[in-house]
Amino acid sequence: MAQPPILTLSDIHLGFGGPSLLDGASLAIHPGERIALVGRNGSGKSTLMKLMAGEIVPDSGTRFLRPGLTVGHMEQDPDFTGFESLGDFAACRLDPAETWRMEMAMEGVKLDPALAPGAASGGERRRAALARILAEAPDLMLLDEPTNHLDIDAIAWLEGHLTEGRTTFVCVSHDRTFLRNLTDRTLWVDRGEMRRLDRGFAGFEDWRDKVFE
Repeated sequence: MAQPPILTLSDIHLGFGGPSLLDGASLAIHPGERIALVGRNGSGKSTLMKLMAGEIVPDSGTRFLRPGLTVGHMEQDPDFTGFESLGDFAACRLDPAETWRMEMAMEGVKLDPALAPGAASGGERRRAALARILAEAPDLMLLDEPTNHLDIDAIAWLEGHLTEGRTTFVCVSHDRTFLRNLTDRTLWVDRGEMRRLDRGFAGFEDWRDKVFE
């Protein structure tokens, strides 16, 4: 029997007082789904991710997260205030007995846990945000350009990590190969409407062209 959804959005309307970014959107994300989130720049992808994470509230509609489950959102601009190192930042929500998870994630993204935030480049800070969500391993990961600032070996490691852990995720990425290799569902945000394809990004372009026709 299929498990109930991790996260459900129902009849979501959102426009911040202007044109609708989402107009009656509904969505259910089930355990094990690996979703590519696609759309033109400015279509509302980042806004939808924030709504999934519970960081913003829609104008109308409901967000329901199954009790006892967690959602993690990879931060675009992480705040390192109060942290002496990138490792401290990545492990801050972990039990001390689980710091090995942070160390594994930092090794995978090729980052020194002892590096001070003030000495880190923008790319290293973004990789620390990726390491944190990987170490925390929430039930649903919201990944915003996770392969940015990763080399080929680190991207291969990330693909393997997400595959082996059967991680449920929604991913925005310009790395088309990454999306083709990993995703099995596609969400397309276009002019306020959200469409779902029960195939990964590899099938998106043919589907999109048929919808346009």
